[in-house]
Amino acid sequence: GPAAAPAFGESIVVVGTRPRGAAADPTAAVTIVDAGRFAGETKSVADLLATAPGVAVNLYGGLGHLATASIRGSTGDQVPVFLDGLPLLAVGGGAVDLSRIPRQWIGRIEVVRGAEGARFGAAALGGVLNIVTRPAAGAGWAAELSGGSYRTGSGSLEGSSGGESWGLLGALVAEGTGGQFPYIYDPTPNGPSPPVALERTNNAAASGGFLGKAWTTAGAGRVDGVLQLSGGRREVPGSAPSLTPGDSQRDGRAGLVLRWAAPASEDLQLSVDASGRLERLDVTSAALGGGTARQRGAAGSATARATRLAGVHALTATLTGGAERLDSDGGGVHQRPTVALALADDMDLLGGGLRLSPAVRTDRVGPFTGVSAKLGAAALVAGPLSARASAGRSFRPPSFAELYLEQAGVAPNPDLRPEEAWSADAALVLDGAAGRASAGAFWTRYEDTIVYLQTFQRYKPFNLRDADARGAEVELTSAPLGPARLSGQVAYTFLATETLTGAPADVGHDLPQRARHRAFARAGVAPGAFEAHVEAHLVAVQWRDLHNVDRIPDAFLLHAGASLRVARRPDLAVHVEVKNLLDDRTTTDPFLNPLPARMVMVTLRIAGGKDAAP
Repeated sequence: GPAAAPAFGESIVVVGTRPRGAAADPTAAVTIVDAGRFAGETKSVADLLATAPGVAVNLYGGLGHLATASIRGSTGDQVPVFLDGLPLLAVGGGAVDLSRIPRQWIGRIEVVRGAEGARFGAAALGGVLNIVTRPAAGAGWAAELSGGSYRTGSGSLEGSSGGESWGLLGALVAEGTGGQFPYIYDPTPNGPSPPVALERTNNAAASGGFLGKAWTTAGAGRVDGVLQLSGGRREVPGSAPSLTPGDSQRDGRAGLVLRWAAPASEDLQLSVDASGRLERLDVTSAALGGGTARQRGAAGSATARATRLAGVHALTATLTGGAERLDSDGGGVHQRPTVALALADDMDLLGGGLRLSPAVRTDRVGPFTGVSAKLGAAALVAGPLSARASAGRSFRPPSFAELYLEQAGVAPNPDLRPEEAWSADAALVLDGAAGRASAGAFWTRYEDTIVYLQTFQRYKPFNLRDADARGAEVELTSAPLGPARLSGQVAYTFLATETLTGAPADVGHDLPQRARHRAFARAGVAPGAFEAHVEAHLVAVQWRDLHNVDRIPDAFLLHAGASLRVARRPDLAVHVEVKNLLDDRTTTDPFLNPLPARMVMVTLRIAGGKDAAP
């Protein structure tokens, strides 16, 4: 499992209570988003991630549709996502679709920024997302029902039970949307044709899932198990003027994690993990002649880990082995083994005044071999002020989709090489009773980045581009203050990217779809049983093209909400949330898919036992 949390020095902003073992790298740049702080609000995984610095959330139409995340200028493929220790991957590879992770399951999200391949494995070039679901502890139950604009709604039910030596949790969720929201389409931006008011059609989405968790003591150790089932259907509308009224897709996934951990002696801890997943994706498209392309993916792995305490050292050795497989229409069957060996140390020096954390890992993924390394340090400066810095290298092997998958309009390239990234960062952290603040800078060099280019009326991936990403990250969060329990949060990211290789006309320009400025601010009050908040999101200065000619309009969105606790036992609360408060109907994603107009959601949540209000 992850290393014990450091006593100081890590760049971590806590929105709520910080759990121990927040990240496998105790000196990494980490932000922990506590989902409990947003209980009752209809915030998806993407919405929660948008509150953290360094993260760019990419929404492809919103309302149940594809959502991915990049960190510090990376692509979505360069950010591994874990759910309770299970690595999530799209069928055949590609960025993980965050919209398919039910928000009701989430306990917290750990956002780890930087080249973290030495700690988390191949593909962690920009960073890592570690999603931890609600714990199976104590007797409790909860139910939630939400409904609102554009026939959007969700329902969930969960229950847990347990004692000193065991625990169980079961959770069911279903959600969906009609997706028919109004928007404004401008056929010739800055041109002669006037904007046109339209309605989004063929945009419905529905999904559901089950989460089961269990644990029990086993002698001096403990056994944990997690089962995840989810799936759904979404219509794919396209973007004006190239609409796709008949396109749709169905997907499903199943994942299982088993973990045993026990002390072998006072200074030696052993653990064994086993995990497996099955995924399916069926795409119906006019580009396929109205037919359906089917893809099936499977993967499994086992990990053995030993941690030994020796003086100032906490030495960890990890051995992982597994395999993955893809079966797709038109692409045949492909499979490859994976094996990895990692060594890490966590040194507590100068009586707790200095922390050093070196790590190295080698991965073999099919025919590709790569080495990742990381060195981090954290030190007390004075009083509540501490500093941290780290540098590392990671690589990402090409996915099955990039190597072999034949798709409509997309050709594979079996000659691809792995991508690589070098990264360094540093930050100052101020942690006190009134809140927490951090400010830092980072630099990342991406090498052999895989880029899709048009060839013979199809797109094909090539290793064509090196790029720099550098910038700054600022976080501020306050503890509740005064009788009104006033609280605030600010997260800001400045990102400057530069294309270093490629066509002469592209070199020296910003990478497309990488905003220079991203800001999030939230203010709230919670006097007694009433709570209210307002949020602001700003995304500014980004381009659709490599030449930096087609600029994406800046986006500024306001959200607001309030809740009232009606009863305490059982805990009964009503929440009202308004998204896109100013009703901006011109916002789009980078691919010109319109994003939803103003929408209002009402949520009723009731809980008993451990989930009831104190």
